[in-house]
Order: sequence, then C-alpha cells, then structure tokens
Amino acid sequence: MPVTLTINGRTVEAPPGRSLFDCAEAAGIHVPTSCRKQGRCKECIVEVTAGMDCLAGTTDEERHLRGPYRLSCRCLVRATTGHVSCHTMRRGSLRIERRAPAVAAGARSGVPDPVVTRDGDRVRVDGADVDRYRGAMYGVATDLGTTTVVLRLLDLETGEMVADTSFENPQRFGGSDVMARIQYSSEHAGHVLMRTLAGYISHAIEAFPVDPT
Repeated sequence: MPVTLTINGRTVEAPPGRSLFDCAEAAGIHVPTSCRKQGRCKECIVEVTAGMDCLAGTTDEERHLRGPYRLSCRCLVRATTGHVSCHTMRRGSLRIERRAPAVAAGARSGVPDPVVTRDGDRVRVDGADVDRYRGAMYGVATDLGTTTVVLRLLDLETGEMVADTSFENPQRFGGSDVMARIQYSSEHAGHVLMRTLAGYISHAIEAFPVDPT
C-alpha cells in the first residue's frame, strides 16, 4: 500500500519523491506561498503530527525549523508505505460585513483618521501623496497575538468595518510565547519570523473584497 498523506483532514496518495506541497495541492489544500515552491519565502510551513519517518531529511532551506515543522515545498516523501499526517498554519475565516458598526466611537462620515487625509483627488498619509482617490479610503487594523492574528478592513471615511479575517500565527514554529520567539530570532539570521508573518498578512489582505492598493 503506498504512502498516504492526510493534510488538513483530507487524504491523498503520496508517492516517493513527491513534496508535501504537491500532495497538498492534489488534495485541494491551499498552502501559502509567495515564491512558488522555491523554498525562499518560508511561508509553506506544515506541522507533521505523524509519519515523520516516512519523509526525507531536512534540507538547507529548512535549517531555521525545529521539532515537527517542515517546509512543505522542500519536504519529500521517501517511504513506499506508511501514513503521514500534517496540517498547515491553519487559516481562520473571512467575514464580509453587510451592516458593519462603526469601530471608532463617534465616527462620522467624511472624517478620516488624521494620518490619512484626502485633498481633492489625492490621498495622503502623513502629508505625503500615496494615490489618487478612487471613491473610498481603506485601512487595516491588525491584532497580532501569539496564537491568532486578526485583521479588520476599515472604511477610513466612516469608521465602519468592511470585513475581517483571522488565521493562526505562523510564527509558532519559533516557540509558543513571545520570549521563546525573541530567543529564536536572536539565534536565526534573516528575520525569518517577521518574513513569514508578513507573507501571511499580505495574502490575507489580498483576499479582502477591495483593491489591495
């Protein structure tokens, strides 16, 4: 019986030499990536909960990971029989508000955050032009927790929440608490924790129902 992979609750065959990323795609599981399986973006992390002995050893691109974590695009199946279980740094849910309340107390239409202003058809941040006005101005409020990251898309002219989304903090491969992650960052060059989180936040923003710019 060939190796089978269960990822995020879905099971597929995992032939020798195939990456966990490719197996996940075959199972219809979206794995975050910005470099398209080149091992550079460090976003496609999975936590292996069973069957590590069915997988090839860690690669140079995975040297920043420890314990049960692997880069799915670099991690290859080596066994011919067995079962592997893993999951991505799992995503929460995207909710689009239909009748969103104002977030800021006393928010009034036409009064944006003082940092973001509009002068005619120009939108400015701290007084610097950033874009032309396209009919609305949006901002993202981020709650960065050690376990969960929550993003809220706000209409800066009304204070209303347009949508919100959440996902598990992918930095947990560096430890379960802030002090462990500080220690991890002091031992690993390249700002890996920051880069991984930034990639996840970028993907979340791209999923919001407005132009990401």
